[in-house]
Amino acid sequence: MSIDLTLPKEKRILLAAEEIFSKYGYEKATLDEIISLADVGKGTVYKYYGNKEQLFYKLIQEKNEQYIIALQNAVSSQETLQGKIYAYLVEMITFYKKYANLWQTIYFEMLGGHHGAMVCIENGMPVVKSTYAMEVSEELKERMLRYHTILDDAFVIMRKLLADATDAGKLKISDDVIRTNYFLCGIAMVIFHDRDKIAKSSVEEIAAICADRFLHGEKIH
Repeated sequence: MSIDLTLPKEKRILLAAEEIFSKYGYEKATLDEIISLADVGKGTVYKYYGNKEQLFYKLIQEKNEQYIIALQNAVSSQETLQGKIYAYLVEMITFYKKYANLWQTIYFEMLGGHHGAMVCIENGMPVVKSTYAMEVSEELKERMLRYHTILDDAFVIMRKLLADATDAGKLKISDDVIRTNYFLCGIAMVIFHDRDKIAKSSVEEIAAICADRFLHGEKIH
């Protein structure tokens, strides 16, 4: 990949970061590779973004802001429950296919699983807990909660949609967090781990299958 060197340095750094983080993930990506691709000095990266983690977060934050707007518009454009879920999934699957490597990095690196920690919900609030008998640093806790919030921005839209449908008597009473995580995390894992199959199917086909199975199940009545 080559980057247009007439672009502002800040933009070139983000484009280079997207390429390198998508290729290597967070842990293996280096600032030196990003600096080389963007053709800027190390001091320029620190001036605009501070450090590697802040650069990754800024990249993800910008992508996420556009994604959340697209999800909100998709849901509000439909009248029926199935239409809203289908429209949401079209946006989600399109986005996850395009940015699969970046969002996979959030799930598997930035949320701390390989560090022996996980985000749990207690009394409606996210908290970081160790999965082993080990101390979790405050720095890791802060990082994990930041990326949990990024993912949760999209999940909140679906949780509200399902909660509203439940209140209206259209869905069974259920725990909204468990139901939403089961639904959306399951789709995310399919996209991350079965990319060849996903690539051969249209976004609309995948969204229709997921929406239908979620609402109506697999059983033939």
